[in-house]
Amino acid sequence: MPGTVGYRRVQIALHWAIAVVIAANYLLGDDMGRALRTHLQGGEVGLFPAMMHVWLGLAVLVLVALRLGVRLILGVPEAPAGDPELLRRAGHLVHVALYVLMIAMPVFGVLAWYAGIGVAGDAHEIAANLIMLLAGLHAVAALFHHYVLGDGLMWRMLRAQSRH
Repeated sequence: MPGTVGYRRVQIALHWAIAVVIAANYLLGDDMGRALRTHLQGGEVGLFPAMMHVWLGLAVLVLVALRLGVRLILGVPEAPAGDPELLRRAGHLVHVALYVLMIAMPVFGVLAWYAGIGVAGDAHEIAANLIMLLAGLHAVAALFHHYVLGDGLMWRMLRAQSRH
């Protein structure tokens, strides 16, 4: 996205929608191990929270696919000028890991729920915990950029910026 200092509205909306859905689903996932066992044995799991967790997980997959498509079309702004190379590389690695987990987590969930692959359920739970850890690191890094480096990076995902 040459000439831009921030993300477009659609990118910001997708970022926050995915963050909210993942956080909500993490909270809904507390008893999903029992719900999965009940589901695989042919029992009724009910609409809430189990089926809501499944549907929100599918929504994450759709939203991430949209986000990646938009990213391919619109690109992303450059890292702030003057950021140390180590910060740039760390930021890139965390973003790649977040994207991988945002795809892998719901895929593992689908494999567990619809295909009955038990190890996929375990991988889903591990991926969910990793994504929460990395999302927390991502948030701390944004605050570090804002309050310590003062480079304006955080504003790029809080409000759409005009192109120059």
